[in-house]
Amino acid sequence: MKKNLIYLWALALVCALVSCDKDNENGEGGVSANTISAKWVISDSKSPYSSFEFNKDGNYIVVKNAASTRSGSVGASAENSLFANGASAVSLHSDEWEPDIVFGNYKIDKDKITLSGFGVIEVSSITDTELSFSLTLQATGEQNSFSASKAPDAIPASNRTDMLCRTWVIERITVGGGNIEDPQIGGVVLFSRAGTYLVASAELNGLAAWKWADQSETKIYYSWENWMEDWSSQIVTITALTGTSLVILDGDWTWHLKLKQ
Repeated sequence: MKKNLIYLWALALVCALVSCDKDNENGEGGVSANTISAKWVISDSKSPYSSFEFNKDGNYIVVKNAASTRSGSVGASAENSLFANGASAVSLHSDEWEPDIVFGNYKIDKDKITLSGFGVIEVSSITDTELSFSLTLQATGEQNSFSASKAPDAIPASNRTDMLCRTWVIERITVGGGNIEDPQIGGVVLFSRAGTYLVASAELNGLAAWKWADQSETKIYYSWENWMEDWSSQIVTITALTGTSLVILDGDWTWHLKLKQ
């Protein structure tokens, strides 16, 4: 009886060690929304992509290098709302000042991350600061491997920062207190602690940067095309912010947003 107990204890210990080693193949515990949620900057300057960003709401942003081809473009156009038309991703083809961007939803299955409408990532290793993975494009089947480093948070952590840094849907727009019909309604707005500010709507789309404009965290500076020399020319006020709703005032215009479900 004693020998059997010792044998079972030893067997359990071996199984635990094997399981632990498997977890550590992908750093601390493998891939999850917590470990992947960040902006990952590609190390190779010749890569067709400059960064991959994920948030805990299940959205991804892929930023292409200016010289990259559009072989990985998705079918949905930027003229359509991401959620209004049921598209899984939108490709934001910008002007000469901005890179091409692909924005959509992602799902994790063990070490695989499916970027809806774009491709599948297979993570080979992930730590607190480094990510190695392969990407297979949905459109062409082309596969390449990449190494990336986690970008430092540009926005300090706080309760309001955590509430703001989510994916939001524009529910309605008012001008002078009255509701208006606008093609931006149904569009998506995303903020991240990496300083990313993304808008994807029928009228306006693109990638920008943001930061708090005051210590009380009620005003936001934003900068399109990453022109950050003069933040003060572009500022809006947050008049309401909760875990599920966001109201932004810009002059006579007020944007009412709800958390993306």
